Amino acid sequence: MITLHALHQLEESISFFQWYIDNADKIPSWLLIQTTENAQIAVENPEYFIFASIGQILFVSILAFVFRHKENVTKVLIFVYILGLSFFLIWHIAVSYVAHSYSPIMVTCIGGLYLVPKWIYKLFALHINS
Repeated sequence: MITLHALHQLEESISFFQWYIDNADKIPSWLLIQTTENAQIAVENPEYFIFASIGQILFVSILAFVFRHKENVTKVLIFVYILGLSFFLIWHIAVSYVAHSYSPIMVTCIGGLYLVPKWIYKLFALHINS
């Protein structure tokens, strides 16, 4: 999951924010979760996005390490992580669909459509078996 998250962040950093700026006028306001000004900051200062991405992955890794011996907490954290990742994968697909332009992050989104249900199934199968 962390690898898919890292791939998502890498693909997003490459050119998604410029794509977002270029297509913001085609995206309905209820799907705009950031301003074009914030996207412009990410384009002009890619190091901010890199630090934020490293911070996200580091935070998730620290939580995983801290709760490694608490199975129920770990399952809840994994489920929350999967939900958060799923939100952004679905959001990227929805934004691309309504803009009729496919953002550079579709590889991760397609992979996520396959992997997320598989992970949720495995997570709940662990719950049933324990």
